[in-house]
Amino acid sequence: MEYKESQMPVVLKENESLILDDGTTVRFEEASGARDIMVGEDFSPRISLFPGNTYSFSQGGHTYLCTAGDWDLKVEKG
Repeated sequence: MEYKESQMPVVLKENESLILDDGTTVRFEEASGARDIMVGEDFSPRISLFPGNTYSFSQGGHTYLCTAGDWDLKVEKG
């Protein structure tokens, strides 16, 4: 499934993605209990988060907050 920024906050499952207004894609892959977060078209993770941990990043003049869950990733404006 693909979400748009206008639907935020969203809770992504693995293989789902969020398309920000500037066209940037946010997605994650599960990796040994962590969530490898990819921003843009990168195949290497920007960061790996374990459940309960957060990460914020700036893109297109906005700040976003990612929170890793047990099986998902919540993304919201920060």
